Amino acid sequence: MNIELAQGQRNNLISSWFAQYGKRILAFVRSRIDDMETAEDVAQDVWLQLTRQDDLEAIGQVGSWLFSAARNRVTDYYRKRKNIPFSQLVATENTGDPDEEAVGDDLWFDRWAAGRLPDALLESKEFWEALDQALGQLPAEQSAVFVGHELDGIPFKQLAERSGVPVNTLLARKRYAVLHLRRFFQAWDGAFS
Repeated sequence: MNIELAQGQRNNLISSWFAQYGKRILAFVRSRIDDMETAEDVAQDVWLQLTRQDDLEAIGQVGSWLFSAARNRVTDYYRKRKNIPFSQLVATENTGDPDEEAVGDDLWFDRWAAGRLPDALLESKEFWEALDQALGQLPAEQSAVFVGHELDGIPFKQLAERSGVPVNTLLARKRYAVLHLRRFFQAWDGAFS
């Protein structure tokens, strides 16, 4: 296949995805970041991340991939600032988008934290240090899956292809990581109550 033709097909595919998901991704990011200019920059980073993917065909559900990447770019934005409440990382209401909900809530730590932990805890800069500490307590395999999926926005299918580990094993590792983080933060919250 001609390289220029392949690049043209790739560009057309990304353009069609942008037409389909562009406004929804921006709205999703905007619901979590108040500043419009910053939200646009974060949404643009999601699309930039997509263009850097080597094999677009490996992305099974592009909508799910995009929403996961957007969620993780928002997390990255707040982690860099560290003075922004963790509670702002999650939506206050479900958007109803099936792509966004492709992975069950019990596999997302940010959703659990926003629903269970007090705002004062989530709004502290110490929270981010505690999250790093809690991740350090996990077995390397669990931590890697948690960071790869939840923070870096890499789909489970792609993580499985990279690691050679079955998707179901990765799902179990992520779940164990989330359960550990829940226990850690319940105890951590109790120490500050």
